[in-house]
Amino acid sequence: MYRVDGIDVKTAEQIRNNYDLDLGQKELEKTAKSGVTILSLWDKEFPNLLIKIYDPPAVLYCRGLPMPTKEDCIAIIGTRAITPYGRSVTKQLAADLSVAGLTIVSGMARGIDTAAHKATLEAGGGRTIAVLGCGVDRVYPAENKQLMQDIIQKGTVISEFPLGTKPEGGNFPQRNRIISGLSHGTIIVEAGYRSGAILTAFNALDQNREVFAVPGRIADERSKGTNRLIRNGAVLVGRTEHVLQAIEPQLANRIKPRQRSIDLDLSKEEKSIFTLLEHNLIHIDELVKKSEKDLTLILTILLSLELKGAVLQLSGKQFVRA
Repeated sequence: MYRVDGIDVKTAEQIRNNYDLDLGQKELEKTAKSGVTILSLWDKEFPNLLIKIYDPPAVLYCRGLPMPTKEDCIAIIGTRAITPYGRSVTKQLAADLSVAGLTIVSGMARGIDTAAHKATLEAGGGRTIAVLGCGVDRVYPAENKQLMQDIIQKGTVISEFPLGTKPEGGNFPQRNRIISGLSHGTIIVEAGYRSGAILTAFNALDQNREVFAVPGRIADERSKGTNRLIRNGAVLVGRTEHVLQAIEPQLANRIKPRQRSIDLDLSKEEKSIFTLLEHNLIHIDELVKKSEKDLTLILTILLSLELKGAVLQLSGKQFVRA
């Protein structure tokens, strides 16, 4: 069969017979009714960082606050099977970076993504962007319905997929390049050896953006991906300053002095134990040794901290900051 540029005559005829000249107008009418705005690659409001990648989306469907052209973003992503360690680190990083003036970008998936969005919103005035692998008129996963509404009120939900697009598997690797493309750098908190988060890190490298990784225990499956990234040159994140120092030269706006404090009313004894707790699990025996306090007293203090939402107790009498 005769072919032109790889398309045979039959296929060309099918394309010609099925195009819709009014499709664009119909899509604009549909988005207007849904409170959705569309940014095209040629609009001056299109995100400055995203337009610089080699394959930017032609359009972005947006719900929520307007997208600033020059916005300093950092992505925080990772496994859906989040651990207490991963949750604690994510909350700390997202809150601190948000208070410093950065917008937190993630994918609203279960696990690390959800924790990053929530911590940003709870930080007070924090802005976050959720990049979806479906239309912005759909909620995925379903349990994040309230989170999506909160993001729309205080941040922005975006997607390159038209309204009504279902969250199909092939969409998520495609959307990941937008997460990294919007950001000065991508932080992977927890990830398996071959996870979607690792693929997003590779996208960031291709886009000439920074890649950060939080180290984890060598035997933990959810740390094998991050430890692999560190071995191959990713910036090891031990605290927030490691991220800020690496990206500061690229920022459009100055970093704000960090002023976030623990919003907890702790007694002197509670503070003495709380300061000993880290994002890694710590056994009660180690707390006794470090604090030089009586076991019964420490257990009483830990119970009080749990009731205040400051501490989580895990199996085997191990504790971690909430």
